[in-house]
Amino acid sequence: MILLTTNIFGVNERLTDWVLDDWEDNATMSSSLGLNVHGWVDDKLWFSEGGMVFQANLQNPTLTYLRRNEVPAAIRNLYNDFVACYYPSVNAFTEEYRQWRSPSGPFYKIPDEAKFVNRVRDLLVREEGDTLWLAAGTPRRWLAPGEKVEVRAGPTYFGPVSYSLEASVEGVDALVTLPTRNPVRAAWLVLRAPEGKQLSSVEVDGKEWTDFDPSRERIALPIKAGEIRIKAKF
Repeated sequence: MILLTTNIFGVNERLTDWVLDDWEDNATMSSSLGLNVHGWVDDKLWFSEGGMVFQANLQNPTLTYLRRNEVPAAIRNLYNDFVACYYPSVNAFTEEYRQWRSPSGPFYKIPDEAKFVNRVRDLLVREEGDTLWLAAGTPRRWLAPGEKVEVRAGPTYFGPVSYSLEASVEGVDALVTLPTRNPVRAAWLVLRAPEGKQLSSVEVDGKEWTDFDPSRERIALPIKAGEIRIKAKF
């Protein structure tokens, strides 16, 4: 998994397919490698409890799934990680869990918490080479009518980025301020609407904008300093 996260093997290589398949269907579904310490996962629990190892923040495929645009798989892994490792009573993460719904330590782990926060950040802001992706991994319900997503001074290689997304029945009103510290070649805003609704029209700074891809739910942003106002309709 380290070789995938560090991009030593590309996300679309055959080896990556094999590693992820083995991770999902073999390594984390049985106790053969000592990763799933509570034994075989029932078929009915494949989605809810599969794909997890006992130290879920040390290694997980969340970033790889995001890079492959397999967003539901990334969200599932991140949410399962949270459920397995979070201690609500003290608002802290454990290093390991030994049984679902019962975190077991051996102790709280700041590095593991940091890794989880980093993966949440990847859902909202992510660099791939000289390209910036915004909101590419958000759960669809985050853009249900009346909901709002906001990032303030999110850290990136290119500098801090800020954006807000306000959803309505008709679409999403967005305000984006791109980073300017280092050059950005391309910036994409992804709008994952409930029920997979596709973009029908886009305005940027009050003018019609045609550089968007409904099938991939993304809008190419103009590379400029200052605020960019986007009105997207489904």
